[in-house]
Amino acid sequence: MQSRNTPRTVCRRAAAGACALVLAGSLAVAGLPPLSGGAAYAETSAELQAQADELMQRIDALQTDLNAANDDYDEAVAAHEAAVAAAEDAQQRMEDAEAQLVVLQGQLGERAVSMYKSGGSSSLLDVVLGTSSFDEFLTAWDAMQRIIDQDAALVQQTKDVRAEAEAAYEEHTEQERVAAEEMQRADELRSEIEATQASLRAEADKITEEIAELQAQEELEAEAARQAAAAAEAAQSQGGGPGGSVVSGTGQFAHPCPSASISSSFGYRTFDNSFHKGVDFAAGEGTPYYAADSGTVIYATNDGSYNGGAGNWIVISHGNGLVTKYMHSSAVYVSVGQQVERGQNIGAVGNTGNSFGAHLHFQVELNGVAVDPMGYL
Repeated sequence: MQSRNTPRTVCRRAAAGACALVLAGSLAVAGLPPLSGGAAYAETSAELQAQADELMQRIDALQTDLNAANDDYDEAVAAHEAAVAAAEDAQQRMEDAEAQLVVLQGQLGERAVSMYKSGGSSSLLDVVLGTSSFDEFLTAWDAMQRIIDQDAALVQQTKDVRAEAEAAYEEHTEQERVAAEEMQRADELRSEIEATQASLRAEADKITEEIAELQAQEELEAEAARQAAAAAEAAQSQGGGPGGSVVSGTGQFAHPCPSASISSSFGYRTFDNSFHKGVDFAAGEGTPYYAADSGTVIYATNDGSYNGGAGNWIVISHGNGLVTKYMHSSAVYVSVGQQVERGQNIGAVGNTGNSFGAHLHFQVELNGVAVDPMGYL
């Protein structure tokens, strides 16, 4: 009863939940909103193309994010390398200062020993007091004081260098740790974005394949509709239309829509696990269809409602347990209780009810059980 229920369409619907969950998870990781259309329910190539375009826009947006993440990663790597180099330099300066302090310690010790030996006393003032004049005293005192001040300044300077190097080492070590964390975060973000892009590209590739298949199907349907329209025009010129008659075929029943092509046959369909109780004849909307045989109209509606999926439809009783049904009409030309003749134009092909393309669902029942209509045509 649905001209667009091809195996490809049904399989796409069956996979809808899984695809939606995968994409929703991927888009959430990337911080993107969900797709607006819902790719699993598109029925036309134009709808699918719009979804493919949207996916490509999202892939492009993700590429911008990936470029930024790569820049952040490169900056973090550079900062990490700089921090490592600075920490190593500070470590070297610390070691140099420690070595210098050891040297100074040795020099000061040697000077103290030398002064002690030359003076014969433990007091450094003996060197000064051993002068013969006041001028010599002042000169010796100044010399001794300069030595003491220079040694003290040199020791303090070396201690300051060591303290600065220690502080720099601690600072650069912390910078190295922070930069390493930034590298890890940027790398994780890059991986997430790349995974999301791969998921979206895979979905876009699937949709692109479906677009090609659906376009081919639409071209076939369009050609069938053009042929049906031409046949309908010919039928009209031969007296068809509401109240007109066209009898086609040599079977027990006349063909209800001779200008149409079969889009779905009678019987069990594996692709949607359903039993199709009639034959779908694809034709352009408005194409006339005809009573398969003479009989009485026992049901007819032209209200455009869903009507259980049948849309506008007609039921005709032909006697001997035979009933024919005509569904998805765009127009119905008969009413309940009316007597119709074989080949009489009783309605027009449409797309009402549970239908995804203009077609006539023609159903034959024998004693209430659906049978293959083709056995009667």
